[in-house]
Amino acid sequence: MQTYEFTFVVDAADPHADDFEDRFFEAGCDDATLALMHGAVVACFDREATTYKDAVLSAYENILAAGASVLRFEPDYLVSAAEIAKRTGVTRGAVSHYSKGERGDGFPKPYARVTTKTPLWDWVDVSRWLCVHGKLDEEEYRFAQVSRIINYNVQVHGDFAKARKDVEVALREPVCV
Repeated sequence: MQTYEFTFVVDAADPHADDFEDRFFEAGCDDATLALMHGAVVACFDREATTYKDAVLSAYENILAAGASVLRFEPDYLVSAAEIAKRTGVTRGAVSHYSKGERGDGFPKPYARVTTKTPLWDWVDVSRWLCVHGKLDEEEYRFAQVSRIINYNVQVHGDFAKARKDVEVALREPVCV
């Protein structure tokens, strides 16, 4: 078993209700710290599980059992150059060289805020590129897949069963395609 850290931003949970913490605890979120951050209720987990996927999906299910809904999952899959550097342990300069094609071909193009000084990349695409080029462990790429799938399903479908199925399918795909 390994301990995994991640956060869910939740809704339909009144932090001022008398039974607020008890509902989450009784639903299986006894390994989460509940907090109010920037006006949002968050459940910050330190969950033991065999895999990251199992940790995240079981926590998601527990939140739903508490009567809450999920608005977002973090760590986010959209990342700045600074966040790429932080997640990989390289300098921002190295990320800049990657993005300009000065240290390997085919680095992913920014996904959002392309016209600003702080573009955002899709961490799944970046982590896959780094993995294929031997600069990041495959496990980090798999974590990124889970994050993007959970957020996509929360925002578009709101369907836990679909999220579980999509995660299972994605994690069976080979990295180097």
